Amino acid sequence: MKRLETFIIVLALAFYVWFLKHFGFAQVLDYVRLVGWGLSFTITLETASRIFNTLGWRVTIRDCPGNLSLFELFAARISGEAVDYVTPSAQLGGQLLMAMMVRRKLPMARGLATVAVAALAESVGQILFITAALMVSLPLVWHLHDLLWPVIGGFTVAVALAVGFYFIQIKKPFATLWRAADKLDLPMMRGEDLRQAADQADAMLLDFYAHRRLRLAASCLCYLLAWSMGPVEIYILLHLLYEPVTVQTVLLVEALGLLIERATFMIPAKLVSQEGGKALILAMLGYSADVGFAIGFLRRIKEMVWVMFGLCTLTAHRLITDRTERLLETEGALQGAEGD
Repeated sequence: MKRLETFIIVLALAFYVWFLKHFGFAQVLDYVRLVGWGLSFTITLETASRIFNTLGWRVTIRDCPGNLSLFELFAARISGEAVDYVTPSAQLGGQLLMAMMVRRKLPMARGLATVAVAALAESVGQILFITAALMVSLPLVWHLHDLLWPVIGGFTVAVALAVGFYFIQIKKPFATLWRAADKLDLPMMRGEDLRQAADQADAMLLDFYAHRRLRLAASCLCYLLAWSMGPVEIYILLHLLYEPVTVQTVLLVEALGLLIERATFMIPAKLVSQEGGKALILAMLGYSADVGFAIGFLRRIKEMVWVMFGLCTLTAHRLITDRTERLLETEGALQGAEGD
């Protein structure tokens, strides 16, 4: 499996180098300079998307502890997204990290259950956005006959992945993962407490889907709003590049881009889908391919800024956690010495 992941990453990097050579790095930088400070606006706009993502997770937490703030959930969320961006973890690593970062205030079982529900809600929100975007831009899809079947195929894959994810969640996934890890005899996965946490998380998942459907719908709505920020960003970038732009165009570009990303979700950092995907889609819509590549490159700059925010947040969290643990150990030792 490691060799396959390495091969995928190397192949994706090779494609990326070819893209840069084909379109010319100097020309791409000219586009970046043309956008100028407008790029900072798209970076700021991403804050709204991340807040909606955090709210989508928060809604799934029933009886949320009063001392667990939205800011802490936001910090855990952007840290998890940063990890998912730079690793081929298919979002599993980021979700586990999110639950671990808030485990002092939200029990691990509840954390695992809520991030799993939120991940499904995010997929459903994405499908709802793609559906709405394709409906609005349907005249363009019909005009470009070559797009019809790829769109249908990509949409089918996205729906199938979401449905499959749901059925996995109702089949006691955490207990299954714990048993698999236990067979590997991993020291960190030993203990009755972890087994009980896995069983509790599975029970919470079943209870949520049976009795908390309004919360699930509210979470899907939050993620739908988050995905809706994408076309706004593309509209701004095309406008800054002095390219003609319509609402139908940006909706179709974003919807097709998401379908490509869904099909290549195992490749970290969107190495194929970001610049190459945008170049292909915009070229099919009559734009210059290098404009599409530039749009993808500008988006990557924005994403890397947020990855930096996430990794810095994760580092700060670990430093604070380590310091708190050392203080608690010191206090415990002092109390023990006083008792003697």
